[in-house]
Amino acid sequence: MKNLWTKIFPAFYGFIIYGTLRVVNDTMGKGFKFWERPLYINIIEFATVILVGYIFTYIIRVQERKYFSDDASELTLKRAGKELLNVIGIALLVVYCTIIPMAAVTDDGLSLSDLVQITIIPTLYIVLYFAIRRGNFYIQAFVQSKIKLQQIENDRLNTELNFLREQFSPHFLFNGLNNIYFQMDQSIPEAKKSVEKLSELLRYSLYQEQNQLVEIEKEMEFIQLYAEVHRNRRDKKLILDLNIDTIKGKIYPHLLITLVENAFKYIEGENPKIKIAANEVNDQLRFVVENTYRPVESNPSNAGIGINNLNRRLELLYPNEHKLKLKSYDKVFIASLNLPVR
Repeated sequence: MKNLWTKIFPAFYGFIIYGTLRVVNDTMGKGFKFWERPLYINIIEFATVILVGYIFTYIIRVQERKYFSDDASELTLKRAGKELLNVIGIALLVVYCTIIPMAAVTDDGLSLSDLVQITIIPTLYIVLYFAIRRGNFYIQAFVQSKIKLQQIENDRLNTELNFLREQFSPHFLFNGLNNIYFQMDQSIPEAKKSVEKLSELLRYSLYQEQNQLVEIEKEMEFIQLYAEVHRNRRDKKLILDLNIDTIKGKIYPHLLITLVENAFKYIEGENPKIKIAANEVNDQLRFVVENTYRPVESNPSNAGIGINNLNRRLELLYPNEHKLKLKSYDKVFIASLNLPVR
């Protein structure tokens, strides 16, 4: 259908030009009816305008091959003016070689008003057609350029997320192995169980894509397992309070675990305690981690690699949609993170 329209459009284009000329010319006369003329004159005019239509569209396509390029940024006022003058010049040449001679040998000859009308109207039509084609080209080029830029930006963000993930995984593995190392001095069977749990954690960590949403329930299972692994090597007095609601929905993975890691890293005090809570409030996941610490020895609010990476990943994955708060009071450090539930 598209190929058929491409073939017949020049003829249709020629008839539009012819119809405009006839309307303008005949309304200025007194009751002139072109269909009452001899048939051969109308045939000559029809054939001429069809020929002009095909010539005009061919000129446009030649101009496109000559001037159009994939780089829309190359357009300048000078270049656009040069293209337009080129099109107008060729259009006038075609008009004066086809329509003007045809008008001179038909009806009562070529009058001054005929010359003006035939010079202006077809030229305006070809300029209009060229402008539409040129504008459409630049719109498409602009859209394609935006798509390419978006793709480049997406690739850059994915690369950065992968880089952050590579920083996360070794850090996570180091902590897990360190825990098992100390646990082996206390109980080999318990250390073996910890190895099994660590393998489950690593399997989830390594095979879960950073830029794909996961079920919140799966992420909570990962956090609970992580907390259990780390609790085993800590002081027996450590109190681990898990208050995790069942939440339906999805989030991006490996964001919450950083806050849990931070809690186990800095927990101190005579009665060490870690409290982890997760619930849904107004279609948002609210995740809170509290831990005791000794302000003199350490301060969890001092952002390290983990917190810095978390902030950057939140900016990439939840721009203007997340809320991370870190605060401490009375030897208790509180980290809270709000994320939209997808």
